[in-house]
Amino acid sequence: MCRLRKVELGVAVALTMAALLFVGWAVLAAEPGISVSDAWVRPTIGEGRTTAAYMTITNKGDAEEVLQAARSPKAKMVELHQTKMTNAGVMQMRPVEGGLPVAAGGTLELSRGGNHLMVMGLDEALAEGGELPLTLEFSNTGPVEITVPVRNSAGASHAHH
Repeated sequence: MCRLRKVELGVAVALTMAALLFVGWAVLAAEPGISVSDAWVRPTIGEGRTTAAYMTITNKGDAEEVLQAARSPKAKMVELHQTKMTNAGVMQMRPVEGGLPVAAGGTLELSRGGNHLMVMGLDEALAEGGELPLTLEFSNTGPVEITVPVRNSAGASHAHH
């Protein structure tokens, strides 16, 4: 092999390695500052088309995030909801206005009896063992797509999301 050919091959290998490093860094930099764990959605009852989804959202970033909205291709609507006890001792569930904040380095629990996602107008009933695709919309990170398993919660009452 002539010297010029060896130099050309060396340059090609160096450029390929640089490109691979650049792609690797770009992928790492693009990772969202949000992680979702312990996600689950209740099975619907009978032919029901409404359910609730729960999860833990962790903000790994340096700035506050706000969960602004959620959606699913299998539902007409997904709303952020909050359950609160009134002064009269009655549990009320209401849509959340303005989103749910997630502090920098903090977590947001979406759980029964508190903040949660109401999934309404499902295309079909959800049975245990199935899955529900959800897209969570955040103020800084943007959309985060997750797949949520459908499962029962032992001893849970459907009326207390």
